[in-house]
Amino acid sequence: MTATQPGRIPCPACSQPLALPIEAVLTGQAIACAGCGLELTAQRETSHEALNALGRWYEETAEARTTAASGQASAAAGQTAKASRRVTRPRR
Repeated sequence: MTATQPGRIPCPACSQPLALPIEAVLTGQAIACAGCGLELTAQRETSHEALNALGRWYEETAEARTTAASGQASAAAGQTAKASRRVTRPRR
């Protein structure tokens, strides 16, 4: 994984990829770097407009995320069911 993947930034202290869970950013939870332990939080005072925009986007895309997640779960369940139905034939 690289720090340039969506939802990740390089840690300002050690450059390790740092995941930015949207829920943590919106609720002001500290996000800890697994590489060095640095904890980051969004500066609510200076980031008010950006956090409001992120919150609106998150609410407006909730249904799409739920649909995508259930589609992924269904696909995974289908693959499991398909694999369990495979029949092996004896060699002659």
